[in-house]
Amino acid sequence: MNPNFMRALLSVFSILMLITPAFSQDGNEEAPSSVNYPQALAYVEQGKAKYQAGDYRSAVVAYDKALELHQGLVEAYFQRASAKNLLKDFEGALKDYNRVIDLDSLHVFAYYYRSDLKHQLGFQRDSSLLDINKAIAIAPDNAQLYARRAYIKAHTFDLDVAKINHDDAIADLDKAISLDPANPEFYRQRGFSRSQQGATLSAAEDFDKAIVIDPANANNFNERGLIRLKIEDFRGAAADFSKAIEITDNLEYLYRNRGLAYYNSKNTTGAVNDYTKAIELISEELRVNKFDRGYKFKLTNAYVMRGASFIAMRKNYEACADFSKAYELGEKRALNYLKKYCRP
Repeated sequence: MNPNFMRALLSVFSILMLITPAFSQDGNEEAPSSVNYPQALAYVEQGKAKYQAGDYRSAVVAYDKALELHQGLVEAYFQRASAKNLLKDFEGALKDYNRVIDLDSLHVFAYYYRSDLKHQLGFQRDSSLLDINKAIAIAPDNAQLYARRAYIKAHTFDLDVAKINHDDAIADLDKAISLDPANPEFYRQRGFSRSQQGATLSAAEDFDKAIVIDPANANNFNERGLIRLKIEDFRGAAADFSKAIEITDNLEYLYRNRGLAYYNSKNTTGAVNDYTKAIELISEELRVNKFDRGYKFKLTNAYVMRGASFIAMRKNYEACADFSKAYELGEKRALNYLKKYCRP
């Protein structure tokens, strides 16, 4: 499974969604009889415009001004939380969501996004579930809420059953699909949980459905490709990864995944080319995120696998250069390859 899946999440239920949420909120904030109120609302609108333009700092400033004029503006707190998320002011965002809920205990969106934020910040599983359960109690017919809860269950350890509870996650996704059968993301999520349970055929069926509904989504092809890797359908996996790359050609993991499929199907030239592209993309990411261990691990993996591909091509000189680079970056297993293939 793609290690970026949630974030990738972040692709599914981004905590940074702002404008026009997918479900409705009962009740509206009453306009106070204050001469400052119209001006406060004007600052809220200004904040929205700044946010949509990508100027999140100016958006926060506008919301600050709105709240200086009227401290009870629920919308200003809620919108400011989204802007703070994008600025990585997570503590500030959490405080704003708390304030929204203090002012409006039935604010579905605030529970939804606070749950997501808690999950990403590493809060205890129960704390994230408490918020999303509250949201479901308020809006029991909203499919996205069940999918959100399923995501938490599929990515946190359940102490009660001493494992990640994919059974419960699948039950929530069944409910989400019954409420909204045309949402491809729900099938992709369920496919992931089924795959983790070892139900590869059922998982593949879910990814097939997701692809039919949303054929322009690279993640759907990537996930089905990973299923095909598991069942050793390497050519089928390579075809899926190739389709994903046609859609989105700048994701390093797609090249690493296809490189693995090519390597296992004896297409070592294709594997070398893909790992070379992956190394290029990961190196660029590391120039921006110098201390990100995740990217460093991906880079060493790409060097080791490209080295193994070179060995299969009997290009030991190139292979040894890759193993040396991986070892230099801290990959200890590369030393075994150096000893085996690169003796002086």
